[in-house]
Amino acid sequence: MENVAQFAPVNVEFETKTAKEVFGTTSPFFENMQIKVFPATPHTPVVGHFKFKESSLTRLMLWAAAANLPAGYFGAEMKRNMYTFGPSGCGKTKLVEAFASRTGRPIFREQCSKETTLSDLFGSWKLCGKDQGMKWVYGKVCQWAKTPNAILLLDEWDQVPADVAMGLNGVLDGAPIHLDQTDEIIKIAPGCMIMATGNTNGRGSAGGQGGSAAIYKGTQKMNFANQDRFNVMFETYLTEQDEIDLLVKETNASPLAAKAMASLAAKIRANFIGLNEDAGAGGMAFQFTITTRNVLNWSMNFKLLTGFGKKPEDAYVEALKMTVLDFASKDEASAILGTWSSIMGTPSNQ
Repeated sequence: MENVAQFAPVNVEFETKTAKEVFGTTSPFFENMQIKVFPATPHTPVVGHFKFKESSLTRLMLWAAAANLPAGYFGAEMKRNMYTFGPSGCGKTKLVEAFASRTGRPIFREQCSKETTLSDLFGSWKLCGKDQGMKWVYGKVCQWAKTPNAILLLDEWDQVPADVAMGLNGVLDGAPIHLDQTDEIIKIAPGCMIMATGNTNGRGSAGGQGGSAAIYKGTQKMNFANQDRFNVMFETYLTEQDEIDLLVKETNASPLAAKAMASLAAKIRANFIGLNEDAGAGGMAFQFTITTRNVLNWSMNFKLLTGFGKKPEDAYVEALKMTVLDFASKDEASAILGTWSSIMGTPSNQ
């Protein structure tokens, strides 16, 4: 007999709130739009300040609506999964976590790589101590499938070998999971959602928008049948003003310091995104960028260094170097420091 994992009927508590209230958006497009907000669980991330772009929030709302449509709402089957791609460190994962945080949804995150196997995703038999023997340990996919209204986050999905990704096609279609190893069938719980992220567009390219795909080592071309089961969303870095606001709110940076840091970050990213192999045969990949995480850490390191008594002009450079710039090549670092000097109006002697 097959062991079928059934779900007893449950009334999942939730509140219905306006998107404006939940996400803090001022766009009139969301004025009367409503979304379910669930009680937070231990798997619900906590994300503080986050500004949702109107375009991104629109697609997230559509993603949530599609995942919660009743069976037969349309005559055709609607895609219920989202693939989000964009340059490194632009906040793809944080976007999903912020959405989950605001709506109370739990997240089960799988960090993917070229070494990822179906056993990593679904589970495997493991030795759990001499007195317990071998036990089946569920992978993130099965944990997600058993949790109503959960999000399965497949980070770096474009790193996964095509044959492994294809093994998830049934799940992407919403079909029950049949575990041959345990003869168990797991029906996906109501309201479950799937988000995959990557640096490329799934076709081995950055799509002309995210820096050279060549620098993202290990990325794979997605099998078309797998890719065809996703809607798609492109994400990129914050605008300069949004990053200034974030630096002020999250690191207590002065508006002038935040403006200078955000300005340098914007110039670095323009080179990183603008020069890529998608631009033509003569395109050359710029190998260095600065992520939002690094800009925040640059500001915090600067604060600590000035607190130690270092002169601000020296603290800016030292904090930038220790945060990220010493990862760059000598030529790139020199060019970036020259740009920083021009922003600050000081001679470059670093």
